[in-house]
Amino acid sequence: MESSASKTPETMNSGQPAPEPVRIPKHWEWMWNWHMPGSLNRLMPRWLLHWLRHLKGMALTSEIPRHLGFEQSLEDALASASFSIVVPIHDSPMVTCRCLASLERYASKAEIILVDDASSLGETLDVIWAFSRRNGWKVIRHEKPLGHSASCGAGAALATQPYLCLLNSDTVATPWCWRQLKEVFENREEIGVAGPSTSHCGTPQVLTVARNLRAYWNDNQICGFAHRLLKNPSEPVLMDLPWVSGFAFFIRLALWQELGGFDPNLPDYGNEVELCHRVKEKGHRVVWVRNSYIHHFGQQSYEGRIGGEGIMERIQAAKAYMESKGSKDRGTRTSFWSRD
Repeated sequence: MESSASKTPETMNSGQPAPEPVRIPKHWEWMWNWHMPGSLNRLMPRWLLHWLRHLKGMALTSEIPRHLGFEQSLEDALASASFSIVVPIHDSPMVTCRCLASLERYASKAEIILVDDASSLGETLDVIWAFSRRNGWKVIRHEKPLGHSASCGAGAALATQPYLCLLNSDTVATPWCWRQLKEVFENREEIGVAGPSTSHCGTPQVLTVARNLRAYWNDNQICGFAHRLLKNPSEPVLMDLPWVSGFAFFIRLALWQELGGFDPNLPDYGNEVELCHRVKEKGHRVVWVRNSYIHHFGQQSYEGRIGGEGIMERIQAAKAYMESKGSKDRGTRTSFWSRD
């Protein structure tokens, strides 16, 4: 795919792109490449498989301490106040709890709006109730599932801060992610949409080690990885992209309102791709902020909700719709199906 992602990245106070801050230790590379044979996998008891996976994860992530916590500076906490963060939720209570816990700790000044898209599990409802009650967050409840685009639109309608963040519920925020993105919007008026680095999506925003180890890191290690990414370089490094992934989609609120948000004909897959195309048509830039990091587990809600075949049907429908619109941005036709 020909895209602006292949260009030399724009940097501030740095002439080189940021290297990935963590590598799989060389003495454990064999473990990463080794997988349990399927026949043996089926014969082993579940508790033993779980223990072996845990052991593998501990070995592969040994470069980042599991028990080293990180405190957020006042400056970073205050930066979150510029954002209205909308979190669409449909069950998957374990990852949702991790997501909301990270916002409670690292987005304490932000306006947070939870959109429950007809979750049916009592555990999910308990998580939403506990976090919203404790923090005074806004909550919208759909009695029937309306999809990602409609949920984002409902939450964005209540937003009051200058920058909107549409955040998947299978993410983990880090202490420093908000300030990097806030500075990009404040310092570059031509930037309309931005996205952070991550561990899972269908754009160049994915960092290889984070992708490989995303299921093994605990929250301390996620923050440790983000901290190392921030340290080198210490200023934002921007790269223009045809579109940024919707797992953590940052857009100026006024621009979202001007464009009318996501296309209602795209209920989930491809919605951010189509919106980025309209943003660029208005003359705005769409950028990846490489030293801001939000962790994304991926495939936690829709996989269990509609299954692999259902996802592929929605992907094909989105592709057909976007092709019927005659989009000029070829990047929209080739890779959005690997988004989440």
